[in-house]
Amino acid sequence: MHDNDDFLSVDQRPEYQSQINARAKIIEILSKVETKQAYTDKLLDKELIEFEDNDRRFITEVVNGVLRWRLRLDWYLNQLYLGQYENLITDVKNNLRSSIYQLIYLDKIPPYAVLYEAVEIAKSKFNQKTANLVNAILRNFLRQYKKFEFLETQLEILDKLSFRYSHPKWLIQRWIEYFGVDEVRLLCEANNNRPRLSVRINQQVAQSDVLFKKLDENHIKYEVHSDFPNFIWIDNFQDFRKLDLINQGWVSVQDVSTGIPVDLLNPQPGEFILDACAAPGGKSGYIADKLAGQGKLVAIDRNVSRLHLLVQNMERLKYTNYYAVTADALIPPFTHQFDKIIIDAPCSGYGVLRKRVDLKWKRTEQDIDNMQTLQLNMLETTAGLLKNGGVMVYCTCTIEPEENERNVKRFLEKHSDFNLVDLRGKIPAAYISDFYYAKTFPHRHEMDGSFAVLLQKQ
Repeated sequence: MHDNDDFLSVDQRPEYQSQINARAKIIEILSKVETKQAYTDKLLDKELIEFEDNDRRFITEVVNGVLRWRLRLDWYLNQLYLGQYENLITDVKNNLRSSIYQLIYLDKIPPYAVLYEAVEIAKSKFNQKTANLVNAILRNFLRQYKKFEFLETQLEILDKLSFRYSHPKWLIQRWIEYFGVDEVRLLCEANNNRPRLSVRINQQVAQSDVLFKKLDENHIKYEVHSDFPNFIWIDNFQDFRKLDLINQGWVSVQDVSTGIPVDLLNPQPGEFILDACAAPGGKSGYIADKLAGQGKLVAIDRNVSRLHLLVQNMERLKYTNYYAVTADALIPPFTHQFDKIIIDAPCSGYGVLRKRVDLKWKRTEQDIDNMQTLQLNMLETTAGLLKNGGVMVYCTCTIEPEENERNVKRFLEKHSDFNLVDLRGKIPAAYISDFYYAKTFPHRHEMDGSFAVLLQKQ
């Protein structure tokens, strides 16, 4: 947090370089996310082409930061705005949110720059009255920040956790019932951290030792995952991208958690495999890699544009032993049966909040119930496509038991011809819960939250 008396005007600071266009773009993107339900990652890709690298990084940092901490920022603003804060114009809210985020979290930006440009944006977009309002609120925030820290300590436990870690109160309460208060603190803290990015080595194109040598020669810091050596963490992704190894098909950007379901499926050369919800193709690529050019993968998805991304990824990675089919897993257009099936089911996404920072404000409890019904239906329709003796992996990128182990239990109650497979010996013990469930959490495993089970058909 900045010194609260740093109010000198921009005119008195000749070293200051304006970022007003970048700040205006931040407000525009945040308002689109809020009012049009737009996806943040897609907006950032689309909207930042015209900006230089420094501004692009700045915009990305502040947009993601505001979305991570929105509830906390709104808590401050609710106490500073004399009126119904909820009724404030969206662009004005996002001007204030993004400014307070910078004042708290970005120490290298002087407060006078934040205040000056926030006021200028309000003046040019609205009027002097709005500019005066923005100026008064931001100055009061700087003066009263210490008081807010004290007020936060007086809150009830649920409110305190919700505001401190900027997660919806209903979600905090739900997770406490499942995991307990101490675990929820750590989980929420991890959700607000920037994720460490990882890539999967494409063994059909790149030899690991050659890849490591290239990284060493270019002074790229990396770490091979001790439990899943096909995955490596990259610490400076900007420098890594310049090597163009992604476009050349040497690696795929992929979280380590997404490899676990494929390791459980254990594809073998010559097998006939179905990926029932395949796009954009991370798990499909890993399956094709393990098939090593022998056997066939059928990758289906009902979303044509996402399936097109899968095809692009498979071509980039030089995989040929697959079919991409536009189809709905709820009504699969097949009569033949598969040796193995993977269902990466649509889910609430509560395991990937570090990367999908907007999800916690878009999802509701009803969404979890709706997802659970969809997932169970998908398991039902896909089960009939598996050969007797074959195995099926059901996986999600959520940590919600309702969508995970409870859904599997519901399925098994209706399908006595399926059994859970004991996972001990198939993946390291640190990722196994109650012998049968693969579960990962950001605060425990330094990867996205995820769930997977292995089901065998008798």
